[in-house]
Amino acid sequence: MDDSRKALKAFLDIISFDRIISILVLCIMAWLLLVLLQFCLKQLNKALPKYRLIWNRSYPFMRLFVWLCVIVYSIVGIIEPHENLILAVVGSISIVIGLATQEPAKNMIAGLIMMINPPYRVGDMVSLSGHYGEVIKLEWSVTWIRTFNDDTVMIPNAEALRTAIPNSNSGALDEMVVVKFTIPMNADHQKAIALAREATQCSPYTFLNKPIIVILGNEHEFGHFLQTITVKAYVMDVRLEKKFMSDINIRVLSAFKNADFYDAQQTVLE
Repeated sequence: MDDSRKALKAFLDIISFDRIISILVLCIMAWLLLVLLQFCLKQLNKALPKYRLIWNRSYPFMRLFVWLCVIVYSIVGIIEPHENLILAVVGSISIVIGLATQEPAKNMIAGLIMMINPPYRVGDMVSLSGHYGEVIKLEWSVTWIRTFNDDTVMIPNAEALRTAIPNSNSGALDEMVVVKFTIPMNADHQKAIALAREATQCSPYTFLNKPIIVILGNEHEFGHFLQTITVKAYVMDVRLEKKFMSDINIRVLSAFKNADFYDAQQTVLE
């Protein structure tokens, strides 16, 4: 009990008004520095959009470094506590924090693991807790993603590490998009494959540096056998995924209709 009182008295002695003001000024300067870094990264994204994933992924490490510097300098350079005081305070506080913040602590540890060995990065398209979208912010305890419905979803990092994480682009700016079509069994499949490939090549969103794959298959629906044409192509930017899928659907379906594939199906059904 006496040791605790002495530690508390020593702690109150070193916390002066001047030191509190100094720490507040230091925190404000760190916050302004991070705001400036965010502004510079946004300008780099506009000037060099090809490298926007690199700029976005560097910010979490910058923020971590800045706040670690603030904490260390506040303790060592401003407060300057005695070694015995540090041990006594840390020992007392750690027990309380450990009991009160088990779940947040798990999320922060998971966030640290994800920074060292990341399953995804800022800019990746991932599925987390039933939500699919772009990772826009990676913090110590939570991950923020933006879905294609323009919803912003916050997901605890511990939850993210607990399950398998599908990653569509794994750090690349482009990603594969898969679109499936069905045509009548009596339609010319070679012509259908050629039309699907040509229509996909004509899309302004297609990343032509990677191959376009068209796969022929079949399925049975409502008592009829159908041919399936599956187009696998890469979109030039992950944010254009839905526009790319819509554009491929429009182009390929238009080509199939011009080739009278679906008129042939109507004839067969009749």
